[in-house]
Amino acid sequence: MSESILILTTAHWEGDPRLNRHLAYLKNAGQDASIIALTGDGGTGRIRNAISAFGLIWRRRAHAVLLPDPELFVVGSLIGRFRGVRTVIDVHEDYARAASGRDWIPTLLKPLVAAFAWLNDRVARRVAHANLVAAPELAGRTSNVVLNIPDPSEFEQHPPALPAMVAYVGDVTIARGAVAMAELAASMPDFRFLIVGRVDADVRSRMESIAPDNLELAGRRPHAEAWTMISGALAGLSLLQPLPAYREAVATKLWEYCAAGIPPVGSDLPGQSRFLEKLSSDLIVRDMNEARSVLERLAGDRSWSEELRSRSRQLAEEEWERHRPDLAVQRVFAPRPMTRRRGDSSPK
Repeated sequence: MSESILILTTAHWEGDPRLNRHLAYLKNAGQDASIIALTGDGGTGRIRNAISAFGLIWRRRAHAVLLPDPELFVVGSLIGRFRGVRTVIDVHEDYARAASGRDWIPTLLKPLVAAFAWLNDRVARRVAHANLVAAPELAGRTSNVVLNIPDPSEFEQHPPALPAMVAYVGDVTIARGAVAMAELAASMPDFRFLIVGRVDADVRSRMESIAPDNLELAGRRPHAEAWTMISGALAGLSLLQPLPAYREAVATKLWEYCAAGIPPVGSDLPGQSRFLEKLSSDLIVRDMNEARSVLERLAGDRSWSEELRSRSRQLAEEEWERHRPDLAVQRVFAPRPMTRRRGDSSPK
């Protein structure tokens, strides 16, 4: 028996890779699942959208809901408890640590916001029916770890493109290495740098002023299209800056680069470094000179490049089989008897 499941978000776009992987896992298990992205501009719009999301839970539009945004966690889970809707929260990062890297939060308020984020997370895990986390370091006693490892069969492999192309997929921000990537492109005029992802106008202007000739900012694209665009890339970049939220992070794009057979090159942060050491410590870079050196070596040493491409794909395949995030999601949302209030109708 299948159940209706809604993935409700007010902060992610409908093409978000993690949410769409959850959607595919549920549909593959025969569940009636869909994504509703209630996105709006600015803080006021996000509040209105959160209220709309709570309304969908209250009206019992599904047997179960997945909530991936912290502003939905507590209230959404409480409404679900009251209305007999199974609620599952999906914790993507350490929100308390992430507060320190949010430029829009005034410096004096960051400790207060961090404390609230910590409390919100702890309360939500108690009131939700279940919780998913994106990394082991986020897990609590009752958490279900669902790593951001994609199914390698989703990705096609292509030989390196000519001229040499260096790629990045994901949101483009200063904290995620926007300026570092632009400066790297400017120092390597014979290489093409293709950046696919959402980028604010001020960041775009700054990057294009640094590297106007060989840097292409393609904007946000659907997941499959983005990875088709960068197929054949010499390397995939993840130049995260040393902020508290990123120190232990393993960016999803690292797994995706590997699944596509693209060697990842990343900044020297503990989480990324542990990942990259599985392939080669030479892929860990501490500054622009080291980044330029490893890219030039990948372009000039075909044997090393092919070895890393093969090793990257193999790592993705092995880790997918080891962790099987699809089975973890399917277990959490497996159909189960529902308790209903007298007179309640079925979700519709």
